[in-house]
Amino acid sequence: MNLKEFRIKKGITQKEMALKMAMEQTTYSRKENGKSPITENEWERFAKVLDTSIEELKKGNESVPKNENCTFNDNSVGIQIISMPKEAWEIMLKYSSKLEEEIQNLKNQLSTK
Repeated sequence: MNLKEFRIKKGITQKEMALKMAMEQTTYSRKENGKSPITENEWERFAKVLDTSIEELKKGNESVPKNENCTFNDNSVGIQIISMPKEAWEIMLKYSSKLEEEIQNLKNQLSTK
């Protein structure tokens, strides 16, 4: 039985499951459908919500992508591919640069004391 079958058997909708997991419904859907990897922490939480063991839950989910080729670990949250307006990217770069300047100024102040 896979994740979807366990969820349906318990009478839980994707939206309800996502709420219980503190994630967006679309994120949960991608994990349930094997389009996004599931971390060990998420497996533990899924098993708890669905009142089953992690091993039992994983049995039907062998096709779920793993984090093996990902630079993030099971305790990380990350975005591997992102699309945003160029203007937003430029604002983020300017803000980051400003923060780096401020950090350097603070370090200089500390070193003179």
